[in-house]
Amino acid sequence: MKLTLILFLLAPLLLVGQSEINWTVNLNTQQITQTDRRVFETLEKDLAIFLNGRTWTNDRFEPEERIDATIFLTITEQTEKNSQDGEQVIPNRYSGTLAIQTSRPIYGTGEVTPILNYQDKNISFGYEQFAAIQLSEQSYTSELSSLMGFYAYLVLGLDYDTFSPMGGQPYYEQAQEIYNRLPSAVANSPGWSSGNKSNNRSFLLENLLSPRMVPVRRALYTYHRLGLDQMLTDPVAGRNNITLAIEDVQAANQSYPSSALVQSFVDAKRDEIVEIYKGATGPEQNAVIQMMSRIDPSKSGDYRLIRSSGPATSRGTTINRGPNGRQ
Repeated sequence: MKLTLILFLLAPLLLVGQSEINWTVNLNTQQITQTDRRVFETLEKDLAIFLNGRTWTNDRFEPEERIDATIFLTITEQTEKNSQDGEQVIPNRYSGTLAIQTSRPIYGTGEVTPILNYQDKNISFGYEQFAAIQLSEQSYTSELSSLMGFYAYLVLGLDYDTFSPMGGQPYYEQAQEIYNRLPSAVANSPGWSSGNKSNNRSFLLENLLSPRMVPVRRALYTYHRLGLDQMLTDPVAGRNNITLAIEDVQAANQSYPSSALVQSFVDAKRDEIVEIYKGATGPEQNAVIQMMSRIDPSKSGDYRLIRSSGPATSRGTTINRGPNGRQ
C-alpha cells in the first residue's frame, strides 16, 4: 500500500523528465577486443538514460508525439596519444563513427517519412564507467554530453522546421551555444573544427544557420506540411508542393554547392522521391529527374527509376506538437 502511494506521488515527477525524442541507442564495439565488454554495456545504458531522461524544449509532448530517433554508434578504436614514454593507450577514450536516423509521421496514414539520415565520421570522446553523462546550459561538461546534446537539438530543429516555417531556429541556436562552449582543444578537433569543411558538425550547423540555406529549410516545411501531409486528401496538390520544395533545394544547391544540409536532405529523401513521382505525369517526372540529378549527381541513375510503372506511395499521421506553429 505504501509503495503504491509513493509511486502515485512520484509519477508526475517521473514524467517531467521524459525526452521529446524517443531515442534508440545501438552500440557496435566489435572492433575493440582489449576492453572489458561491461564498459560498453554501461555506456549504451548511460546514453539511453541521458537522451531519453532529459527534456529539451518548453513544449509538452504526449507519448505518441515523441520524435523517433535512432543512433548507431560504432567504436573503432581506443585513442592513443604521445606521452613521455611514447605511444600510450588511454583506456577510457574512444573514437569511431555515429549515424543518426529520424522520422516524422505523415497526416492520415500509419506511416512515417525520414527526416534525417546522417553519418558523422569523426567521433571522439572520453567515458568513465558509472560516471553520469551530464550537460550544462551554462558551461562545458564533456565531449560526450556536448556531442549528444548537439545532435538532440539538431534533431529537434529539423523536426520543428517540418511543422512550421523556420520553426527549428531556437534549437539550432541551442546547438550553436553548445559549440561555443567547447574548449579550444575540442573545438579544433576534426569532428568540430570550423576550418574543416568535410561534412563535420560545425559545417552542418553553419549550413543550418546560413541565409543561403533558407530555401532548404523552407523546403522542409513545404515538402512535409504542404506536400506529404496533403497527399491523402489532394495528392496532386501535395505532389505539386513537393516539386516546389525540390526547386528550393535545387536553388540552394546552386547558391551553395556541396553543402552538408543539401546532402543530408537527399540522403533522407532519395528513395521516397522516386516512389512519390512514379505516379506523376510524364512532364512532372522529367522535371524532377532533371532537378534531382543536378542536386544528387552521383545517384542520378536512381532517379530514372521514377519512370517505372506503379502508383506513388506516401508514408505516415501528423500530430499536434506544442503551441509554436506545429499544428
